[in-house]
Amino acid sequence: MVTNIEISGFTEEVLEALVKAGIYGSKTEAIRDAIRRLLESYDLKEISLRAYKNGSISFQLAVEISGLSVDELTWYFLSRDTAPLLGSDDASEIVSGEEQLKSRGSITFDLSSLYAMLELNAVDLVSQLGKKLSISSKTMERAKALVLRLSKAKGVAYTLSSFDVVSINKSLMEFSRRNGISLQEAHSIYIAKKLNGILVSDDAKTRQVSRSYGVPAVPTLSLLSYARSQGLVNNNYFKELVMKMATIPFMVPKDFIG
Repeated sequence: MVTNIEISGFTEEVLEALVKAGIYGSKTEAIRDAIRRLLESYDLKEISLRAYKNGSISFQLAVEISGLSVDELTWYFLSRDTAPLLGSDDASEIVSGEEQLKSRGSITFDLSSLYAMLELNAVDLVSQLGKKLSISSKTMERAKALVLRLSKAKGVAYTLSSFDVVSINKSLMEFSRRNGISLQEAHSIYIAKKLNGILVSDDAKTRQVSRSYGVPAVPTLSLLSYARSQGLVNNNYFKELVMKMATIPFMVPKDFIG
């Protein structure tokens, strides 16, 4: 996205002087450096919190703005008495999502649901569902560091080899800006729609945006419930996964615990 900035008067004269003094190669370079220094002067995690609290951005976009990891920003939000809307505590949404998964052969994941699957050590489980599993190339870019960090922390060599990485040649910058979501979320929604599939996202705002454009979206818990219905997960293991999800911490229905 290109932003035009009008500069005149004293400011322009200073920029000209900076260039003539050899400090910068051009006024554009000087402006870029000034903007970078301005952004560095702010607490970006606090900015992401404020934007999230007023409902204008998704949690995943807040993560990108803050420069922190998903779990780091989650605990920062909690320390500021703001619980991110991750997962779902609506049992009817979980059940509805399970039913939708039965009729779809393609599943697209975004960063939030990949994070959940990795934390739950359930990546191998979803590969047994007999569904086409996809992630966008934008999501993969963000997921690489996540996979390495969690692999090191848990002593498990995680891979995403069971996922097809899909690239798209379409600008979705305006779509993501208009809806307050990150570019990887926008790509995930687009791919789910293109494949006539379903989006798995644990970000409540992402699901809302996806559905508003006619793309079905479900939380990870619906996927786990579907796996149970297919005999891949027994009741005890399902409850164990739900408890683990609650400690991430993601929202889960109270009826699913105990």
